[in-house]
Amino acid sequence: MARVNTMPELHDGLEVNTMMYGWDFSGSSGWLMLAGMAIIAIAILGSVWLIVQRGGARIAETSTPVEILRERFARGEITREQVENAKVALV
Repeated sequence: MARVNTMPELHDGLEVNTMMYGWDFSGSSGWLMLAGMAIIAIAILGSVWLIVQRGGARIAETSTPVEILRERFARGEITREQVENAKVALV
């Protein structure tokens, strides 16, 4: 069985902790990791912003009762007589 060294090692007079198996935030690897996380965060925030903006940009179309009657008549849901009776009842 291999022995895992959890004690800090000395390299060129500097103490190096081997617990992170070479992953740390020093040097270019740290900046690349930070840039990757920033890109992911920007993508997530941008997606949320787009969803909110597109949902908020919709203007609620309110139809009048007469327009609804005309649409139903055009679809064949009601007859001309029913449209006329409904118009009289609405006035």
